[in-house]
Amino acid sequence: MTDVKELLKQKAALVEPALRKYAVLGDKTIERMVLHPIEAGGKRLRPAMTLLACEAVGGDPEKIIPAAAAVELLHTFTLVHDDIMDHDEERRGRPTVHKIWGEEMGIMVGDVLYSSAFKALVDVRRNEIPESRVLDAVEALTEANSELQEGQILDMLFEERSIIREDEYMRMITKKTGVLIECSLRIGGILGGADPRQLKALCVFGENAGVAFQIQDDILDLIADQKELGKPIGSDIRKGKKTLIIVHALNNAKPAEKKKLLSVLGKKKAGKKEVDAVIALLRKTGSIDYAKQRVKTLSEDGKNALDALPENDAKRNLIAISDYLMERRY
Repeated sequence: MTDVKELLKQKAALVEPALRKYAVLGDKTIERMVLHPIEAGGKRLRPAMTLLACEAVGGDPEKIIPAAAAVELLHTFTLVHDDIMDHDEERRGRPTVHKIWGEEMGIMVGDVLYSSAFKALVDVRRNEIPESRVLDAVEALTEANSELQEGQILDMLFEERSIIREDEYMRMITKKTGVLIECSLRIGGILGGADPRQLKALCVFGENAGVAFQIQDDILDLIADQKELGKPIGSDIRKGKKTLIIVHALNNAKPAEKKKLLSVLGKKKAGKKEVDAVIALLRKTGSIDYAKQRVKTLSEDGKNALDALPENDAKRNLIAISDYLMERRY
């Protein structure tokens, strides 16, 4: 049985030197700012999936470490900018970049991480990877970045609307979260020499895993142990986030329940009793259970897609990571 935490730790150890290499520009002050969000850590899920996808289709993961670093650098760029837009002052137990150096500098640090991602990906050419594959990988990262920005804009626009259709939510979250995990696997598959059928399988798995990962996060925001979660329960309610759970509730609640939900949603200083009442309402409408079922279905459909890949340890490890993400408690 795969120890997923140890697996992710091993893959992270391979990628960390590359993250530092491509984030450093030579100036010590800039280096300190750019390395700050990288050194905050994280699961390094996306680079691990890039390396495993490459290995799963018969490629050499050691040769594509810069590409694995590229997807993590792009992910970190989005986090730095998200923190500014969400006015978050802490991430992973550390002050955010803009909290320390200001919003203008935070934007610039994000931009450095963004450009470093593409520099790292292009450098894969130095490791005997055919240039045609590298070009396809650059195209994949470019397209993913465009969809990421679209997803973020949609998410912000949804905060201004009281009712969101479920298909609108799924489109938004696929772009905002699913697309980069899909891209991580796509890039690994491309650089590893996947055939079209294998590449499609990796993409389906990646998109489903990414969307399920986000929905699971939304569930944990409501039902996790606060000490394990590392932030107050119900943070998304106070921020007014239109998660799948909220979307389902608003579309299925009785008028009085809907009114109660909307009275607290987005109330930044909502007390614990108010938030607990909303969570109880979300249980009553079946919205939390509905989200749990969607996570299960997405995860199973994604894993089934991997039937197109040969049986090997890398494929089994991808499946183990998917299971781990759906079963985690924080």
